[in-house]
Amino acid sequence: MIRQQLSPKFLIYAIALSICHGIPGAIPLLPTFQQEFNLNSYEVTSCLSYFSYSAFIGTPFSGYIYSKLPKKIYIFLVNFIFLVGILGIAFSPNYTSLLFFRVVQGLGSAGMNILVYLLPAEYYTGLERAKIMGKSIGYLAIGLFIIPLLTGYLALFSWRCSFISLSVPTIYTLAILFITDLTEKITRTYTPFSFKQIKEVLTTPYIPLLLFTLFIAAGVDLTVPSLFSLFSAEAYHYSSSTIGIIYAFSNFGMFVGSSWLLGKLLRTKHFPLLLFLLALCVSSLLISFTKLPPFMFPVAFFAFFCLDGLLNPYLNYSISNCLPPALLTIGITVSSTIFRAGQGFVTAFFAYANSKIGYDLTYLLVGSVYFFIIIILIPYVRKQQKNLS
Repeated sequence: MIRQQLSPKFLIYAIALSICHGIPGAIPLLPTFQQEFNLNSYEVTSCLSYFSYSAFIGTPFSGYIYSKLPKKIYIFLVNFIFLVGILGIAFSPNYTSLLFFRVVQGLGSAGMNILVYLLPAEYYTGLERAKIMGKSIGYLAIGLFIIPLLTGYLALFSWRCSFISLSVPTIYTLAILFITDLTEKITRTYTPFSFKQIKEVLTTPYIPLLLFTLFIAAGVDLTVPSLFSLFSAEAYHYSSSTIGIIYAFSNFGMFVGSSWLLGKLLRTKHFPLLLFLLALCVSSLLISFTKLPPFMFPVAFFAFFCLDGLLNPYLNYSISNCLPPALLTIGITVSSTIFRAGQGFVTAFFAYANSKIGYDLTYLLVGSVYFFIIIILIPYVRKQQKNLS
């Protein structure tokens, strides 16, 4: 009897659920790491930035390796590397070892991240492709909501148990890989991967602006929750579970921003004005964050992630619209690399600033920079809205 194989979409959803915890799973644990390993705020955020550095380095090579290996071998390899990183962190005897395995985990994440965008493009077309990509974002949002709650709660017993629990989606992905039909059903609409195409991508109109905005936005995306985690633990003695609850609630804002708010605003000619007003509101909350009463923390956090959930997909959507089909594969690789670079370098910059100038001035800097990148993006948004109308 011939065994019926699964559609690729189930593998795509499993990968999306696996990669969502690379950063969110660690954020509620930062105060625990700080206490257990006796670290300052800059050192403890290395847990986030080292992951992003390795993902940044690994992403361009992942696109190249993907084009050279059979799909199942590539998918198995990157998931296995990711799994080794998770389990290595869980059993790390010291912080140096933990950072090493965060690098390993980041390399695996780099290879998995491009799959979420490339597999739907290779196996689905038209509205079905859009539906698959939308559901992938939905699974990411579910993971972003659940993972901080899970790791924050388990950290009350053992942070090592928290990391072990994060291996479950990856083990599931490896299990269903072997019963998934990855025979291509459609003709590819892009040319083979080539590093020579990077120049073409970077010289495409508007791409430098969009990539710069994505670079800064990616760093702010990590900086805000990591600063909150450390500030709330230091100033208000929040436990890892409390931080996890607030962070999970805030990530629901990302789901609202990406799944509902973006679709609504894109259809209105007032999108540029509304984007400006959202940026003004969120930046004001960030600038004054340390002066807010604690009951306002979830509100400010939720508002930030609503805008963040709107901004990041809009940037990737705009990048894909600016590029011809022949450059989509290398374009996705470049934008993913830039995003990872922002997560690493921008986050490290703000962490270093915080260690030198304190939370008040760092939040002032973060809010101002975030407002600035949206201001320089608005002329592009306005032009695109005119084209739509």
